Amino acid sequence: MPRKNQLADLRRLIALPPRDMRRQVSRYIYEDPNTVLRLLFRLIRTEKFTPQKKDNILTLTKFILDRHSPRPIPEWLINELNQVLTTENISDLDKAIILSAFEPEDLLESLDGFEDFVEEFTDFRDSFEDFIVDQIRSNPSKLYDIHKVIIEKSKPEGLLGMIEDLAGSEEPEVLHFLEHLTYHHDTDVSRSALRAIEMAGTQDAINILYSISRLNPPLKDEAEQAYIALMQELPLPPEEMSFAPDLPRAGKSKYVDLWVSLIDGNGSMSAFIGKKFGRNNYFFASILMKLRVGIKDTIIITNLTKEGYDDIKREYFSELSYYPIDEDYLLKLVKHFMKKGFSKGFTIPLDTVILKNILGWKNLEPVEYMLDISDCEPISYHPRDMFQFPFETWWMHEDSIYRLLKPYKGKQAGDIPDSLFFKIAEIFLDYARREAVPMCELCSDIIRNSRYNRRTRLRRLFLTIRNEILNPPESIFQSTFLNFGVVATIDHILHNLSLGVETPEQIE
Repeated sequence: MPRKNQLADLRRLIALPPRDMRRQVSRYIYEDPNTVLRLLFRLIRTEKFTPQKKDNILTLTKFILDRHSPRPIPEWLINELNQVLTTENISDLDKAIILSAFEPEDLLESLDGFEDFVEEFTDFRDSFEDFIVDQIRSNPSKLYDIHKVIIEKSKPEGLLGMIEDLAGSEEPEVLHFLEHLTYHHDTDVSRSALRAIEMAGTQDAINILYSISRLNPPLKDEAEQAYIALMQELPLPPEEMSFAPDLPRAGKSKYVDLWVSLIDGNGSMSAFIGKKFGRNNYFFASILMKLRVGIKDTIIITNLTKEGYDDIKREYFSELSYYPIDEDYLLKLVKHFMKKGFSKGFTIPLDTVILKNILGWKNLEPVEYMLDISDCEPISYHPRDMFQFPFETWWMHEDSIYRLLKPYKGKQAGDIPDSLFFKIAEIFLDYARREAVPMCELCSDIIRNSRYNRRTRLRRLFLTIRNEILNPPESIFQSTFLNFGVVATIDHILHNLSLGVETPEQIE
């Protein structure tokens, strides 16, 4: 492609589907970052945008600013930002997304219109409360955008002012906004937000305070006292009060695209979540769950086009096999992993709390889920079964094996002495009882509860291997799974040692 007109090529770039745009950045951008930013700001002021083009140019501009924005802000960039503040071509929320690439103190010192913009932004539609309510009611996923643009970029003093303005509001959208602030690292902010929720004195406030008491350890006692006090003051609702999740009822909510993977060798699985919130406006989230940690991570991406959403789905599904599930089963899994994480001293990412509010998962809390491990007829299986996911990943990746095999660095699995092989086999069997048995049980349960529940052979294979581990044969060679697991462990760790990796931490 001839590289002659950077402005024209930027127009072509932002017209691509989001996934293609990410891949083609190096092809379409060849001028220095300052020149590219000037041209992007020009397009922001003058271009006619489709929703996809606008999302693309905001993503691209923020990406470049995050990596190339100098401090202090140069004069030319200040001039561009001042023009962004006055343009009517993008919304105030879009402008806030661009400004979120900078530190607030830098903007206050150098951007003349910034303070007025913030004041107008928070006073939009008569009050900050109205702004939050209108934004979230039009699209619940904007809870995440508001968090990223406002909460993460505001100083504690500014957040305390917002909380004061919102105190006493009974709007559920505002209470969820305040709920997110109870996870703030500044204790004045988190406790002020908790008191503001309590002041609402509504059933929604009780539900949110209960959720905080279950998911936010630093405020557990205060939140518990608050919701109990409110329960004593408020009359019981028409139906018996319950802290069970109030899931959307059929006919009143749009379809949610829900899938989960099986458990890999690290004890990890992921949930894929998608939802349409408006015409060509899609939302994506992924929850990474780990047996040793609980909820490890949550990813949220908002304002996707249908094409962009489909691109993400293809990318995820090309890496793992996913099983379609119902929402109530996903909630059981999420609660189960929360319970495991909390029992080991881990907390949950704030984005998990934001996700529950976007999807209307009320009173999500740590609860152990009793897996179905009913007996079944064992099946015969073959070594080739061990080369499919997830069995191919079920090898032991622990420091003790690295230490044992370190003297054999550069050798092959067949070169190690029999005595060492059997020592590693004993260690692997202990690992399998501790780690692989729960993974077999969970994988079997996922298949049973998925819409792929006719895959009975795979489910029975997991339960057969579970029973083999709990009741091992006299010789490890009589168990295909145990033999494969030991050999795979030795082979992978010898390979890692040959690459200079001497501990598991070096590649985790």
